Amino acid sequence: MIYFPVLIFGQQESYYSLYFENMQVINPAFAGSESKNEFTLLNRNQWAGLSDSPQIMTLSYSYKAKKNIGIGFSVVSDKVFIENQTFAYVDVSYRLKINDKTDFYFGLKAGGNFYKSNVTDLTIYNDQFDPLWRNFDSFNPNVGAGLYLKNPRFWFSFSIPRLFLIRRDREINVGSKDRIHTYLAAGYKFNLTEKISVEPNLIYRKIKAIPSTMDLTLNLNYDNAFEVGYSHRTNSSNSNLIIFHLSNEVSVGLCYDRPFLNRLGGIDLKTYEILIRLKTN
Repeated sequence: MIYFPVLIFGQQESYYSLYFENMQVINPAFAGSESKNEFTLLNRNQWAGLSDSPQIMTLSYSYKAKKNIGIGFSVVSDKVFIENQTFAYVDVSYRLKINDKTDFYFGLKAGGNFYKSNVTDLTIYNDQFDPLWRNFDSFNPNVGAGLYLKNPRFWFSFSIPRLFLIRRDREINVGSKDRIHTYLAAGYKFNLTEKISVEPNLIYRKIKAIPSTMDLTLNLNYDNAFEVGYSHRTNSSNSNLIIFHLSNEVSVGLCYDRPFLNRLGGIDLKTYEILIRLKTN
């Protein structure tokens, strides 16, 4: 009998297509940087035609306090098959004013990951004892940090939302870890007319032992009333998105993803995303 080693890479943290409307989840420096109060809810239904497919929901809130301080929290619920994990963090930022138009923010986040897995839904093919055949239930604390440079024409973000490499179970020798993710993101605004602008954005993710990915997004903004855009994620998918700014306080975003390999085993792997943001100044 001959064995061939196989190396498989997989997504660990949640990926979104409407990242740029929900950056506080990965960068605490965004807390309090946009408005006095800001509340964002995002729901992502990944591979909608597949049973037990990933269901992701994020919730974030931030408050612009006095003395250049921003305070908030962010929660991410990520469910897929037998895994259920919730990332919950408190976010704090501090603003340094560079000039009349440019601000620099430094942020910290602290919290952790509530991780659960239930093996009762798995199928057993032999009666041999397997030490990994048991439920996992753990809380893994962590901290993160981020930087954010903001200008009416451009912005730049660097963040590591979890600074420490944490093993999900310390009792047995298992290779499942909360790996360190590094994010670089930037955007620029080109004004074509008084009402129309083009806004290219990008976000780059670097994860140890996992191939890096990049999202390249191009949005067309009309009079800050609505935006339409197209996004390309390297080695993964293409997306179409639209964002309606219903008022100065309310925005709604919709996104539809199509993977490069759109059909796998006869299953149509569509992904839908919806975002609601409320803010007051």
